[in-house]
Amino acid sequence: MMRALAMLAVTAWLGACAGASPLPPPPTDAAAAPPAATSQALRVAADLAAAAQAEEDADVPALTAAITRLRNRGVAPQGSEAEASLARWSAAAGVDPAPLRGRALGPGFQRGTLAPGEERGLEQLFFAGKPAEIALSGESGARLRLTLLDAKNRVVCEHDPGLGRSCRFTPLFSQRYRIEIANGGQKRASYFVVFD
Repeated sequence: MMRALAMLAVTAWLGACAGASPLPPPPTDAAAAPPAATSQALRVAADLAAAAQAEEDADVPALTAAITRLRNRGVAPQGSEAEASLARWSAAAGVDPAPLRGRALGPGFQRGTLAPGEERGLEQLFFAGKPAEIALSGESGARLRLTLLDAKNRVVCEHDPGLGRSCRFTPLFSQRYRIEIANGGQKRASYFVVFD
């Protein structure tokens, strides 16, 4: 009797799936819009790109709004270029730089610039069982690739194009991961990589 009920349930489920419409294929256009910033790391990456654009446009209200969002999220710059960017934006917006509070490793960010064809790698320690995310943002139209490799140099995640994308994972073991960012475009590209 139980076997018959189980088979009936499976048959009904398969029948329901057969009538369902298939998922649309993923976009193949390299210039397709990135997904909406729904995670903490993607929101931070989007705010960093917005701050850089506001600085370039000399748009003080937009820069102030981006800096305020970054401060409210407890973002910590990692590296001298990231620290200099945050200090410069705060000064341009007339906002005092926030003291470092909260987690020392996240959400943190680094800033960099890559020449055409250039690749940069950096390492970050992630802890076993703790969900982690790495997000990439930069100049609109930049052709950046994001690759995450584990300690044995195995690809954990790769996005090409990587602009506005993230890699979410939960490490089984505490270990260093290598994050590679490559510029496949024809012009220099600035980027922000966020760790959370």
